[in-house]
Amino acid sequence: MAPGALLLEAHREYEKSSQKADEYLREIKEQNVLGDAVRQCVEAAAHEYDPDTQKALMRAASFGKCFLTEFSPDQFVTTCRELRVLNAVRESSVGMPLTHTQFKQMTLQVLIDRLVYRQFYPLAIEVCRYLKIPDYQGVSRVLKHWASCKVQQKDLTDEAIARAVCAKVGDSPGVSYSDVAAKAYECGRPELAIKLLDFEARSGEQVPLLLKMKRSQLALSKAVESGDTDLVYTVVTYLKNEMNRGDFFMTLRNQPVALSLYRQFCKLQEPQTLKDLFNQDDDHQELGNFYVTSSYRDKRLEGRLAQLQSAVDEYNKAKNDFAVKATEEEMRLLRFQRKLDDEKGAGLLGLSLQATMEALMSLGLHKQAEQLYRDFRVPDKRYWWLKLKSLAEKEQWEELEKFSKSKKSPIGYLVREAPPLNSPL
Repeated sequence: MAPGALLLEAHREYEKSSQKADEYLREIKEQNVLGDAVRQCVEAAAHEYDPDTQKALMRAASFGKCFLTEFSPDQFVTTCRELRVLNAVRESSVGMPLTHTQFKQMTLQVLIDRLVYRQFYPLAIEVCRYLKIPDYQGVSRVLKHWASCKVQQKDLTDEAIARAVCAKVGDSPGVSYSDVAAKAYECGRPELAIKLLDFEARSGEQVPLLLKMKRSQLALSKAVESGDTDLVYTVVTYLKNEMNRGDFFMTLRNQPVALSLYRQFCKLQEPQTLKDLFNQDDDHQELGNFYVTSSYRDKRLEGRLAQLQSAVDEYNKAKNDFAVKATEEEMRLLRFQRKLDDEKGAGLLGLSLQATMEALMSLGLHKQAEQLYRDFRVPDKRYWWLKLKSLAEKEQWEELEKFSKSKKSPIGYLVREAPPLNSPL
């Protein structure tokens, strides 16, 4: 006489079109336990093994729900879904006769794991999709396990396995081809691992495994293709530590982007290695530039001149006449500056040509400035501007007049009346 039992009888009589159905319903409603009757039928169905009995109980619960205005359908819907899953795994072909209580205790995630470890992959995928489990917890995880088992099949070729994995997995979120490739490599199938890595969209996932597999050339190519400079530096650093210097340089020569990045690194951190790179490539132009740059870091004049002379030799080999001439003029200027520093204590060493001339004029050494003007063929306009500026700043008006009359000015003149001495200007 429990409410659920009365509701089940009411539904049976209803299917027979018997008036007893109304009597049973009236009895349940009079006791005000129709909601309890529906819940009892649902719970009873959950604990049943026989599908026909399950259906009868769920239909009775559905029949009772029709007479309730406020009843949450969540328990009813959830139980229907769970019963479909339990009936599927209870099939003799699967052989997992779980009770509803066991299912609730073990959780859905554990059930999926058991199906996966017993390699019931299609059923596991259907269960995940039917219960709308998020891909990263459901379908993707099942596919990842399937792919890891697939690569261990000895009776299939690498090409066939790679094609099958790609067709099944596709671009499923949460499935990393690099993980599957790592499993293939662990199983002694490096070629299959490389084929699988070609499907991996993230270069950062490809490169570590390729380095582990000693496929350094391919790892470097993948890193360059990714456009990630940090990844390229990672591969280059690994290769530098693993390979001898000659092989390392030869590897970089085949990858211009990686070589350029490594040169930038060496320019800041390992200048001597940069020099070795240029020597390896017989790049005389860059070697000359390297010696010029190094000369500025040398504090001693003798060392600086030696570096510049080496630069001249390299520029000659590169047939860069302009660079040869510019470097030789720099050496002449340095010797001239040292001579005046020793004689006059002028502190000129390291200044540019124009700065040297300005310093000489400010010190009143106009003859030496004129010597530089002639020796280095300074343009007339530049020299006149420097001379006029220096004389005007020192207010040497008589000297300025003499200079203006020495020859025709290439820059013309600007005459401005000087303000009175008491003028605020």
